[in-house]
Amino acid sequence: MKIKKSFLFFCLYLAWFTNAFNYKLFAQKVADSSGYYYNLVVNPRKSTDLALAFTFYEKSKKLHELKHDTLQVVNDLRYMASIQKKLGFLYDSESTSVEALELLNSMENNDKVKLSKHGVYNQFGMIQREYNNYNEALKFYNKSLEFALKPSDSITILNNIANIYLDQKKFNQAIVTLSTVYENSLRFNNKKQIARALNNLGTAKAKINAPDALSNITEALRIRERINDNIGKYSSYKHLSKYYQQHSNTIIALKYANKAYKVAKLINSANFINDALSQIIDLDKNPKVVEYKRLSDSLNWSRRIGENKFASVKYESSENIRKAQESEIKFKTSQLEKEKEERLKLLYMSIVGFIMVLSGATYFILKSKHKKEKLLQVYNTETRISKKVHDEVANDIYHLMTKIQGHHTIEETVLDDLEHIYFKTRDISKESSIIDFNNDFKETLEDLFLAFQTNELSIVTKGVNSIDWNTISDLKKTAIFRVLQELLTNMKKHSKASITVLKFQKNNADLEINYNDNGIGSNLKKHNGLQNVENRIVSLNGTITFDSEINRGFKVKITI
Repeated sequence: MKIKKSFLFFCLYLAWFTNAFNYKLFAQKVADSSGYYYNLVVNPRKSTDLALAFTFYEKSKKLHELKHDTLQVVNDLRYMASIQKKLGFLYDSESTSVEALELLNSMENNDKVKLSKHGVYNQFGMIQREYNNYNEALKFYNKSLEFALKPSDSITILNNIANIYLDQKKFNQAIVTLSTVYENSLRFNNKKQIARALNNLGTAKAKINAPDALSNITEALRIRERINDNIGKYSSYKHLSKYYQQHSNTIIALKYANKAYKVAKLINSANFINDALSQIIDLDKNPKVVEYKRLSDSLNWSRRIGENKFASVKYESSENIRKAQESEIKFKTSQLEKEKEERLKLLYMSIVGFIMVLSGATYFILKSKHKKEKLLQVYNTETRISKKVHDEVANDIYHLMTKIQGHHTIEETVLDDLEHIYFKTRDISKESSIIDFNNDFKETLEDLFLAFQTNELSIVTKGVNSIDWNTISDLKKTAIFRVLQELLTNMKKHSKASITVLKFQKNNADLEINYNDNGIGSNLKKHNGLQNVENRIVSLNGTITFDSEINRGFKVKITI
């Protein structure tokens, strides 16, 4: 029994020792390999390099979590975020950076923490620039500057800020910022930084066609050639290609683009090679190549927007986050109360609005109905009076004339007066007689015109056949008939016209009638006849205008 227990303890100890040994080996591997994988992040040579580096830093993060080394966990997260951005996973890079910032906010704010915050906020700025959220990018870059420990830490951030100004086409602001970067680089005598500042300054000046723009870029290239900075040389060749492309010198632009490609191959970086090929394609004027590049850029941009559509994260300090968490329940409660009040208010407003709309609609319907009924009543009254005048007054006068014609004692002038009265009553009867809408209204109008036409008067019509009279209501047809009848009656009595022209045409939903005669005209005064004409048209929401001068004829325009 004792032997079995001893053996069991030995196995447990051996397992613990093996795990501890493997842990120590992995930890040593992480320490030994960190430089190698850092180079893969900074300068990936193969398409798999970034993925390998990400796997390494992911494992490294877990190891540092076990060791409770929060600052190293933050560094691992920063490398992971950088890799994700380079791979184009901007939303993931943003989330990883948020995780790093939350850990930093939980730590004491010493120099190492400040330096890490400096880097994380710079990462946020670069991500927002990729989304073209330039104002957000500037906000994060300025936040990053707050955590810069020494002037040299600010150079990269100021350079990034200048790039945002270039993106925004604020070239003068970019030049001012880059001039500051260049002066600071000279102070620290850092050749790489001096060359980068000169190159970027020249690029910015090229945008406003400054005379020293090209000399700045070429001087930056000479410095990089002297210190054998291949990555710097790539940047110079690329910017020289862009410079000559801007100045429409495609041959020299292509020469520098090919040089950039050769350096990218020498660096053996997939990102640089892809970027160089993209510039060469940009210089190709083949329409199909141009279309491919445009579509490719558009698809890449759409993919990025798609990844970011749920990313509306606000980056606040840990104190603000804590306060937000404390007030969340109170806020939600008050929000529910407000929503309830808003819903009730909206319900009441909807009911009131519905009642108002219903009341307004009812009012206009009743008003329209009343108006139609009143017009019908007027027309029926006119017809009834017309019939009464014809059946009673005109017939009585005719019978009286018949009786007295045989009496020689009656003067001839009395018979003439009676005949005149008879014709007058007959005319009045005709003016308000029943209009038969069972017949074709076009023919009814033609009969009206024919009744007024004589050897001395010609009535010309145009467009009467083009109107679909079936689409026009009986009320409107009655008004049209009476108005034209009144106008022709006035013309016959007063104008002495020899030609009258009536033109009918459709103007969208309206019917337009133009009356024109060559009579003696008049100074316009709306006597009873014209006033009746106007009232009939206005009662149907139409318009009527009169135009006449002495010896210039008489014109009327009706829209109904």
